[in-house]
Amino acid sequence: MVRRLAFIAMGLTFGLSVLVSIYLGNAARETLIRKNHNFASLLAVNLNSQIFRRFALPTRFIFGRVLLSNPEQYRGLDQVVQSIIQDLQVENLRIYAEDHTIVYSINPEEPGDTGTAPSSVDRAAKAPGPIFDIEETLPYHLAFFKVSLPKNTYRLRTTYLMRAPPGYAPDDEPVPVMGILEFSQDITPDMESAVHFQQLALVVTLLGSGTLMVLLLFLVRRAEHAIALRTAEEQRLLSELHQSEKLAGMGRVVASIAHEIRNPLGIISSSAQFLLDHSKEENTGTNKILQAIYDEAKRLTRTVSDFLDYARPKQPKQDAVRVGAVLDQALSFLMPELNALAISVTRAGEEDAGFRARGDKDLLYRAFYNIISNAAQAMVRGGDLTITLERLAADAQGRRATVLSFQDSGPGFPEENMGKLLDPFFTTKDDGTGLGLPIVNSIITSHGGSLELFNAAEGGAVARVTLPGMRDAE
Repeated sequence: MVRRLAFIAMGLTFGLSVLVSIYLGNAARETLIRKNHNFASLLAVNLNSQIFRRFALPTRFIFGRVLLSNPEQYRGLDQVVQSIIQDLQVENLRIYAEDHTIVYSINPEEPGDTGTAPSSVDRAAKAPGPIFDIEETLPYHLAFFKVSLPKNTYRLRTTYLMRAPPGYAPDDEPVPVMGILEFSQDITPDMESAVHFQQLALVVTLLGSGTLMVLLLFLVRRAEHAIALRTAEEQRLLSELHQSEKLAGMGRVVASIAHEIRNPLGIISSSAQFLLDHSKEENTGTNKILQAIYDEAKRLTRTVSDFLDYARPKQPKQDAVRVGAVLDQALSFLMPELNALAISVTRAGEEDAGFRARGDKDLLYRAFYNIISNAAQAMVRGGDLTITLERLAADAQGRRATVLSFQDSGPGFPEENMGKLLDPFFTTKDDGTGLGLPIVNSIITSHGGSLELFNAAEGGAVARVTLPGMRDAE
């Protein structure tokens, strides 16, 4: 809906911008045309007055009447007209007689011509004022697409009925008509200015609306991105909630079942151990069966313990724990197994004498034990296990976090399983429960730390444990 409204707003803005530019351009054009009309009207009145005073009256006084066929009178009128229109860009000035014969023209070849009078001559004879017509060689809507216009693209033709000024004739007689004046002016520069103004108005409005459109589109996309992120986060949280509820219910069931299984398993294990201790001297097939019963009972006991530890996580203590000492303890216990698998262990990083963290020693021991054990299981044909211990820079409270990186030389984590490694009950081993790494993650996060699992660039898997540190003075 937001996107649709934004595009509707952009379309309306664009359309209104075009309409505003057209309106402004047309208003400017009409203003310039009115200005030219006013100027032409003043020029026509001035020509009428000057011709009457400077030519008609002196000619009647000298010759008795006006007769333009007389070359001397014609030259006198021409001198008057040329003095008035000089530098005024007037073209094709003519004076018509009542029978539409051209009696005077600034073009000396036209006087005496008949049949070329425009229709405006008839209209001017009946009009109270000047008649204006615009002659164009290019329609105005096409001129909008031109950068410049040729001369005489637009001309204003003015036609005016010439009469004697008021007061030169008796009140009871009609004002004598001296002829019909018709002249043209090139108004192309003014029309070109109107076109340029309209082009500028359109460009400015389009740039403004375009900027607004880009801004709206940017805001819409940002909003869509934010909504998508929020929706994805809500889906993730909802999925985690469902998963937590599912696991909580499963945990309660598993804990109940595991609790009921643990006691019989204890009896089976202790009974098998008792029978083995009393039949060691007898080398019979029964001993093998008893040993198998004892081993499987112990394995099931460990599995049940894993289920219980995950279903009912233990709240860690808040003792000051030396991280390096806990790591040494786990390594010393697993060293026989590591040696049997031809796995060499390398310690790297800083000296760990002062590496301390608030936590539970037993839980951290179990977490390190599980990580090292998983690494050993990944290197069935031997390999290298590198354990790096380092401290990060102090935070705002002066605490320095401790980071342990366990990198093996095994095949690494399968890329398709990277997102499932910490899911409970997910395992790629035939005899695994899928709770080893989830339990490690639960222990580390209960200490306020984090567990990262990824593949090293040079090969092998990496488990990086980050534990919140303590102040040096603590």
